[in-house]
Amino acid sequence: MNRSPQYNGTEIGRRSFLLATVGAGVSGCHLLSAGKSGKPGVPPVTIINRQRAASSPQVAAVPLVFTDISASAGISWQFNNGTQNIANIREPFIVQTGGGVALWDYNNDGFLDVFAVQGGPLPGSVAGTDQYSTQNVLYRNNGNGTFTDVTKEAGLVGPTGYGQGVSVADYNNDGWPDLYITSLGGNHLFRNNGDGTFTDVTEAAGVADRFLPGLPQRVCWPTSSAWADYDNDGNLDLFVCHYCQWTPEIDRYDTLGAFPAPMQFPPSHCRLYHNNGDGTFTDVTARAKIQDQWGKSLSAVWLDYDDDGWPDLFVSNDTMANFLFHNNRDGTFTNLAVPTGAAYDMMGHATASMGIGVSDYLHNGRPDLFVVNYAEEAKTVLQNMGGTFKNCSQESGLSQNNMQYLGFGLECFDYDLDGWPDVVIGNGHVSPMVAKATVDGETFAQSQLLLHNQGNGTFVQDDRSLGDLVHPRVTRGLAVGDFDNDGDVDIAMVSQLGPLTLFRNDGGNSNHWLTVRLEGVRSNRDAIGARVTVVTAAGRQTQWVRSGSSYCSHSDMRLTFGLGSATRVLRLEVLWPSRHVQHHDHLTADRFYWVREGDDPAHDPRINKLATRS
Repeated sequence: MNRSPQYNGTEIGRRSFLLATVGAGVSGCHLLSAGKSGKPGVPPVTIINRQRAASSPQVAAVPLVFTDISASAGISWQFNNGTQNIANIREPFIVQTGGGVALWDYNNDGFLDVFAVQGGPLPGSVAGTDQYSTQNVLYRNNGNGTFTDVTKEAGLVGPTGYGQGVSVADYNNDGWPDLYITSLGGNHLFRNNGDGTFTDVTEAAGVADRFLPGLPQRVCWPTSSAWADYDNDGNLDLFVCHYCQWTPEIDRYDTLGAFPAPMQFPPSHCRLYHNNGDGTFTDVTARAKIQDQWGKSLSAVWLDYDDDGWPDLFVSNDTMANFLFHNNRDGTFTNLAVPTGAAYDMMGHATASMGIGVSDYLHNGRPDLFVVNYAEEAKTVLQNMGGTFKNCSQESGLSQNNMQYLGFGLECFDYDLDGWPDVVIGNGHVSPMVAKATVDGETFAQSQLLLHNQGNGTFVQDDRSLGDLVHPRVTRGLAVGDFDNDGDVDIAMVSQLGPLTLFRNDGGNSNHWLTVRLEGVRSNRDAIGARVTVVTAAGRQTQWVRSGSSYCSHSDMRLTFGLGSATRVLRLEVLWPSRHVQHHDHLTADRFYWVREGDDPAHDPRINKLATRS
């Protein structure tokens, strides 16, 4: 997340380099993305404010706005990164990486609940007197616009280490979603008991992930996690990103008082756990050849990029080449990021890559990749060419968009339901002192971004629809899902030393839509890895069921398709992980459908009423 060695490894060093370069007369332009070439060419950035957003032209297909409904919904929890419990204001770098959030239906009542991971106190520090401030939180959706804190009654109260991220999956195929938390001091797997409570089964399952294999002195610094059935045996396996090798001695400020750069931390390698189908997992990191690749990993997403029926894995790395682990179908993986074009930015440089999103933004049936990076680095768009990737960051219009922003959370979703997947980005810097050393309008707290898919391979910044998303935040975790079941997709975010916030989509469902929940039979119960294609008179669009994406977060696994003006779906196609294919014709729009593998679509029994369009 910090810059390259030529910036002297510090935030102040990076700023000094920028000031010197601009002072030398680099055409009055900003430096290009990775900050290594020093080449000019990027137009001036656009700074968003509330007044400008309100007066911006209409971009979305229908008028809409995102409204912060946290207070009225009863959400009051805040993320504590630990700096409140230490006397020295020069806090370590680790305080800037945590804050995952999940939108999931833990009690199977048809309404999305919210779980957020707590950070502080820092490892080795003394906790504050407010013990609640050190707790994760589970909010139950009451189905009436309000949420209730049920952390205690769910059995989720208690220390789980210095929290980083969260993912959700039904790892034991019993029909109840389970919870996995990543944190310094050891990760935690909570089995859903099906009665509103959870049991910590970490030790029995073998997924604690406390120390690096072969390096017991080094504490794991896990970040994001993601689930998929990589060997197609019907059981979901677990991948865990590791950032750097961490010790308190390494994680210190330098003599200038700036954060230590990632280059000052030794790289690590990620971890892969194979699901044995009996409630336990086996660490297959070495056997799968994942251990051969060293990086500083922050996010991961499973996707079958070459459409061979076996899930592959894309991993974002900070200041190092990204990974693309190709599934060799024999339990091993080969990193093909370089030959496929997924390793570097459009200039051939490694970026400080954070959040990842996946969508078929061109409607060609292939999963494309979106990656958000450090400030002054171009946002990455990797178009899937059917086995290789083409960097379309510049052609898409994302490379030059608001480069003063530092992005973490990123998701792809059709927020105006016009049939084309859009992008939301959660922004926030890693250095509170950034404004003191800036030449380009960077700040610590930043506005969020909505990027509207124009349906021609390009995206346009949509300030008018931001609503309360425009307020400056130091965003980390970001997840999307329809938490009020009105057909359009909403947003949840967590910010540093800030609140868990819910943003309701007001107006997106003026267009038509269709939401699908899949249930595997031969496949894993969650149907993670399934491909769903919807055909209307306007054409085809495709989505995939995933667990884990964005940054350290988990979004709704139901798939919502925007239909624009179409009132019927001509055909619904499902390719299950088992490779079984289903076709269903003539479905009515504005409905929640449940599709069980092998059965016809039915009205989702968890939704007790038809959604209303407003």
